Amino acid sequence: MFQKNIQPSLLTPNWKQKYYPWLICFSGLLILIVVNGLTTTSLSVFDKAFLDEFHWSREELKMRESVTNGVTLFFIFISGMIIDKIRVRKMLLFGTFVLFATLASYSFIENKYQAYLIHFFLGISMIAAGSVSCIILVSTWFNEKKGLALGIVLVGTSLGGAIFSRLNNILFDLYGWRQAFLILSSFPLLIFFFILFFVKSSPHEIGIKAFGENTGASKPVNSDLLTQGMTYQNATKTHLFWLICICGFCTFYSLVGTIANVFLHLVGLNFTEKDASYYLYLYFLIAGFGKFLISFFSDYINPYIVFSTCCLVMILGIFGLSTSDQSFIILSICLLALSWGGIYSLYNLIIVKTFGLKEAGKINGTISMFEGGGAFLGPFLTAKLFNLEGSYQIPFLINAALIGFVFIISIKFKSYINKIKPTETL
Repeated sequence: MFQKNIQPSLLTPNWKQKYYPWLICFSGLLILIVVNGLTTTSLSVFDKAFLDEFHWSREELKMRESVTNGVTLFFIFISGMIIDKIRVRKMLLFGTFVLFATLASYSFIENKYQAYLIHFFLGISMIAAGSVSCIILVSTWFNEKKGLALGIVLVGTSLGGAIFSRLNNILFDLYGWRQAFLILSSFPLLIFFFILFFVKSSPHEIGIKAFGENTGASKPVNSDLLTQGMTYQNATKTHLFWLICICGFCTFYSLVGTIANVFLHLVGLNFTEKDASYYLYLYFLIAGFGKFLISFFSDYINPYIVFSTCCLVMILGIFGLSTSDQSFIILSICLLALSWGGIYSLYNLIIVKTFGLKEAGKINGTISMFEGGGAFLGPFLTAKLFNLEGSYQIPFLINAALIGFVFIISIKFKSYINKIKPTETL
């Protein structure tokens, strides 16, 4: 008798060790595509419809984004503490379910206060299942190739905006905005069930090690990456921690404030709503490419020089938008997107590699509070200044000046990080 060749089961430890970390990596990408794509700037595609139907001022309209980002400001630290206690998978399940219920409810709003309440819960879903949770999730599964893995995941924060800014426009044209929100609510529901069946918080939950760990050696007690790194107390004693917090506030104020208003800015420059949504799509697509590209090469290039260079490029992008010259729009959008991709990726990579994952929830949560503070004020104050000035020139120039301040601070990054005993060499 001939002995049959038996193929190894897809559930064997060797298969799981080799492929499951990458399944988690692409799970993080998928989660961020949906969560970030449906809680952030892509929803501005519906802005003109809201203005026409409800007759809100731009200030009242943009207060929605400030509510969402304000939730991040006030609750992200608590979310980080919860992640440290119960692990990240439960937070992802909670966040995606809240997003499903919230988007479904959006189709029934009748006034701005209901819209603000909806955006409150959008903020809850974002802090529970957004970038902080996904960064911690994926970092836990990779000892090596962490830059590549994070780069793949962080593409989701921009790719989601690119996909849904176009999809939202299509759904609006076909069904109107109320029906569009009901259709959009199905995406986080599908992600909820995907997380339920496939996502685990740590490789040790399924009996394997993080990617790049020595699989032939016996498993040390503290080999779980979630147990390695600086404590929150020690991290907050470093100068670098607070420099990152300050830079996070300024960059998120400038970037979110600019992008949240760019759709209406383009419409005001006589672009059609379809063309304006295309430029949003272009922005998110290029930003996603920038996040992947910079993260991929993060082990081969000097991250501090690249970070500072990206700040200069972002200044040029915002300044180009402030001129209100149609011929500068495409170039300005491209510069803004590419520079933001680099800045955002390097922020997260420096944080994880410098401070580790031991108390990453609280560390990332605190930094995200500052980022949330900037994101909270940016859209509203940029719109407020538009109402006062009658154009976006002055508010965009202020946003560019804040990035100039970040550039000056970023020059100090390397000198301060050299004073810290890193958890992993950058």
